[in-house]
Amino acid sequence: MLKDGVLLGVMSVMFVGVVPVDGWGADGDTRQPDEGVQALRVFLDCNRTCDRDYLRREITFVNYVRDRRDAEVHVLVTDESSGGGTQHTLAFIGLEEFGGRDVTYSYSESRTDTEDETRAGIAQVLRVGFLHYIIDTPLADAIEIGTDESEEARPIMAQPEDDPWNFWVFRVSMNARASGEASRTQHNYSGSVSANRTTEDWKLRFETDNSYRESITELSQGEYKNVSRQNRVSGQVVKSLGEHWGASIRGEMSRSTFLNQARRLRAFPGIEFNVFPYSESSRRSLTLAYEVGVQSFEYEEETIFEKTEEMLPSHEVEVTFDVEQPWGDSRVRYRYNSFLSDISKYSNSVSGNLSFRIIRGFSVFMNASTSLVRDQLYLAKADMSDAAILLERRQLATDSRYNVSFGINYTFGSIFNNVVNPRF
Repeated sequence: MLKDGVLLGVMSVMFVGVVPVDGWGADGDTRQPDEGVQALRVFLDCNRTCDRDYLRREITFVNYVRDRRDAEVHVLVTDESSGGGTQHTLAFIGLEEFGGRDVTYSYSESRTDTEDETRAGIAQVLRVGFLHYIIDTPLADAIEIGTDESEEARPIMAQPEDDPWNFWVFRVSMNARASGEASRTQHNYSGSVSANRTTEDWKLRFETDNSYRESITELSQGEYKNVSRQNRVSGQVVKSLGEHWGASIRGEMSRSTFLNQARRLRAFPGIEFNVFPYSESSRRSLTLAYEVGVQSFEYEEETIFEKTEEMLPSHEVEVTFDVEQPWGDSRVRYRYNSFLSDISKYSNSVSGNLSFRIIRGFSVFMNASTSLVRDQLYLAKADMSDAAILLERRQLATDSRYNVSFGINYTFGSIFNNVVNPRF
């Protein structure tokens, strides 16, 4: 049995599918098995990670229900970025007669995988997980397991000695966009190059991204041209120091017309502590990170402090709490940074999101953030025109920011959610 944290794909026998001997579920037919044999009731909790319609078509030997309280098995799907893509962790939580029979599987998605390959891989993990419960039910007699002998079967998870790239993943991205109408035209160009390597002991990330945006608007006084440029080169090296600690050093060089920065250089070593083991990070984490370093600025225009360039020591503190549980998920983050040469120049912020099931079919969700801003050293001294302000050409002076959204969802009626009908 593949258990906690083990990547699915390390199987010498691959399932063509979990196919009932009478054909039930093999071709999308939603017929139930013989009378008296009840299909497993499953609550699939995977937010945007899963293609639900695809999974309901491919895995038809279970009943999908809309609420956890109607389920015999709750499948909680979480995901984390890895060096080569994304690792999806599927926690199967037994309910009712299966209470206490929990099992966890993982599926590793490569950055080169198509959406179809990813959803097929997640479906394969689900089939294996469901068998953990079906095997002790009358439905087990209706299940036939086949082997995939085709050459297209997904290979097992690569080990270091099998990887000619030594876990390095490279990505190149480019984008161009143009739009226009009688009185306005706009052009956007962007591109990025990244190199990443992730192992249990080290994480290396290097990236450069650039963007150029130009818009021309016809005003009563004539044409107004707005140009915005952003360029950034960054790198970070992270060393694992056990189940609770990590060390990092990161650097960055950037340019932003919006922030009046012709050049910004940053170098920050740091340390991070996780109250919970990192191996549990797909379900819960409480991290405290501290970084201290130096920043160098060169401004496009003289600032309100009559500076055209400066170098300042600074530090940052970040506390993040993440939890994904059967009742919902939540993230709360506090961030503080200031310049060590003048601690009155600082900013701090609190942000969070919450999705919580209160009762059957009823859930609430909320996103909120607020911050105090006292570190806008980059503000240009020269006044801006009304047009420049309306087009958001430069960051405006502010001492605070906030954002909040709130909503509810209430669903009631039939508990089953099996049928897929894509018409219209």
